[in-house]
Amino acid sequence: MCPQQLLGSAARCTLIAISFWLAACKSTPPPPPPPPPVAKKPTGLFEWNGEGKAITSIQINVDEQKAYLYHGEAQVGWTYVATGITSFPTPTGQFKVLEKIQDKVSNLYGKGFDATGKLVNSDFKVGRDLLPPGGTFEPAKMTYFMRLTGDGVGMHIGPIPKPGRRASHGCIRLPSKFAGTLFKHTAVGTPVTITGKGPDYKTYLKEAEKKAKENAAKLAAAKKKAEEAAAAAADAVALPPGDPNGPIEEVKPAVPPTNGAPSPGPASSQGVPGPSAPVPVSPTPVQTVPSAPVSPPSSAN
Repeated sequence: MCPQQLLGSAARCTLIAISFWLAACKSTPPPPPPPPPVAKKPTGLFEWNGEGKAITSIQINVDEQKAYLYHGEAQVGWTYVATGITSFPTPTGQFKVLEKIQDKVSNLYGKGFDATGKLVNSDFKVGRDLLPPGGTFEPAKMTYFMRLTGDGVGMHIGPIPKPGRRASHGCIRLPSKFAGTLFKHTAVGTPVTITGKGPDYKTYLKEAEKKAKENAAKLAAAKKKAEEAAAAAADAVALPPGDPNGPIEEVKPAVPPTNGAPSPGPASSQGVPGPSAPVPVSPTPVQTVPSAPVSPPSSAN
């Protein structure tokens, strides 16, 4: 190969090397940022950041089924709740904690059992439902009860089967693992605001009075039906007088005669009747004959 050709090949190799070097020096663009994570709903029933702090106000939203807890202006926690269903709504408005009872039980709602102990009504209400004869009533537990109204609406432990949905008879149910904390940090007099779709307290009381009358009528009808059923059952097994299948009548002892005659003897064991009782004879009346008048003695002349 001639010198000119060598120089040409070297020049070409140099250019190729320079091209690769320049390509390697270029900065690689950064990869695109990952997409932001999809927001998830809270997996727990409550959140608490107020240990050692008093709860000074509570706000309950029945549409969200949540209660927000405040210490002053700062939110220190929240919790899911279960308020009253549409037919048993929780009243809305401004309230306050009137009293606290740790081990309260309901005097209205619970379970009804028959005389054998079998559950016959899991949603028994006093004044509305009738227990079977010999049945018993087991009141529902309302542990960590904090009263909000005079007629019994309050906050307490209770099942929250579907967080975000109403489930109670008017009270505000709290998660069992958080109710004690809320009870501990809330004092009597703490203001409670209830907002959302529901009747105000005045309307709530009117509806409750109307419902109480309907329940009383329902209970009276149930009692009447039970009495009629009991009477019909008694008539079905009753036997007419003289029926040989009826109960044996008690034999009363004979009354002794008043004229001193001996009482009739018992029947003979051989089937021969004993001496019959004498027939009383009326005494014959004695007729009185008037005596002749006695003449006075004549005087002696």
